[in-house]
Amino acid sequence: MPFPLVTKLDSSLAVEVHLHEFYLGDRDRRCWTYLTRGRSEHGQRELALSLLIDDDGDANDVPKTPFKLFQLLSERSAGGNHVNYGDSTKLGNRGIFGFPGLFYVPAIQFQTLPNLDEYLALVLVHEEEYNYAKQYGLTRFLSRLGRFCSSFPYPTWNTRARPSLFPDNIRELSMLADASHVLLEHSHVHQLGDILQLQLHQSDADKALHAMDNLDDDQVAILNTAFSPRCNASLYWQEGQDGPGAYAAPEADTGMIGGSFLSLCHSDECDVSIIEDGYSINLRSTQWHQLRKAIEHSRAAEFDLGHSQRFVVDFVDVAARPRARPYQAVAVWRHIDTTELSAELPAEEPAGKPAATAEVTMGTFINLTGEKSLTQRVDQAALQDYFRRIHATLSEALSAERDSLEFDLELTVYPERIESRLIAHEELNPDFINFIDVTVHGIRTCPVTSQIRVRLPFHINGALR
Repeated sequence: MPFPLVTKLDSSLAVEVHLHEFYLGDRDRRCWTYLTRGRSEHGQRELALSLLIDDDGDANDVPKTPFKLFQLLSERSAGGNHVNYGDSTKLGNRGIFGFPGLFYVPAIQFQTLPNLDEYLALVLVHEEEYNYAKQYGLTRFLSRLGRFCSSFPYPTWNTRARPSLFPDNIRELSMLADASHVLLEHSHVHQLGDILQLQLHQSDADKALHAMDNLDDDQVAILNTAFSPRCNASLYWQEGQDGPGAYAAPEADTGMIGGSFLSLCHSDECDVSIIEDGYSINLRSTQWHQLRKAIEHSRAAEFDLGHSQRFVVDFVDVAARPRARPYQAVAVWRHIDTTELSAELPAEEPAGKPAATAEVTMGTFINLTGEKSLTQRVDQAALQDYFRRIHATLSEALSAERDSLEFDLELTVYPERIESRLIAHEELNPDFINFIDVTVHGIRTCPVTSQIRVRLPFHINGALR
């Protein structure tokens, strides 16, 4: 069957179905992506729905249900009800492929698909996930989903096999559980070094002002923000987590970290910190009023929070075109030093001095397969490239590590999976072992014709033995 398939739903709406592949987990996966054509002529955003094909599925057996979904969504928007990022649709108890709801998110650009800059992707969700996102914010949910699927910034592919991330009626011990908060659908908050930036869209300004007004001294204004398109790492939090963390693109080129919310409070002192998966700022009364005036008049502003920390507010260009982020095959975990964004710097670090970055050294690999067998089972250039990606990913993931540590990473690579084992002369924290295991399993492996075994020596903050 030739792809893309084109189906005309009515006089003004058509759907193209593309068949494509992308790397996911430990192998290439086939996928159908449905793209609408014609909605933009009526002032609506075009929509994209991606469905993974089962390993034993027939790529020519294209599901018809999405066509009915697009017709339904078209009918709902005929009266001028435009959908944008952060909006949602309930699909009734039967739903689609077992999912009773969906959210609209900026599309992710798969390599072989047409340009998706103007598209919204449909993320199908379970009932508990729908309720969770409504209570705690869509960005927090997308972070959970991205971490679960090891996909940065979040997966826009859907599969009927995906279980719900949450049990029924989940209620977390979170500062967002009972707090009053507003959703800024088109605004973003992110950190780069000592600067925390709120990029506020003019359409969100009134809601931000409403949240800030009439607060008592002990109350906070919580602004839930959208997933920042500029970040290559996103704060991540779940109940019981020991300290803040983030999941990130495997080949991050900046240190910009996005958050899911901004908490604002007026106080006698000013400071900034990371709380859960968001940022918290205390402002003096004069700064509070200056911020309110800046938002009211759509004027950029900058606030000195002391100890080289700054809070910057500027406005997103209302005419700026949306851009689809390129697909990232895997995501890696990053620990966040709580002193990285705090008015209280650690005593041993003078103010303004950047935090030390761990040196992660990888030695020459040890072949446990047998020299002749290894060369027959794997391409040597592909193997070395795999080792380089492991080294780069671990260097990023362990960038905040201060202790000296030595270990070997033993890898058994099969055609369809990988097994890893950490070997060290000293006892390692089980959380650290699990962290390394999860990180390594998120890295795309090299293709092998049959099993190979290798050992990679690593040293953190010291010379290899």
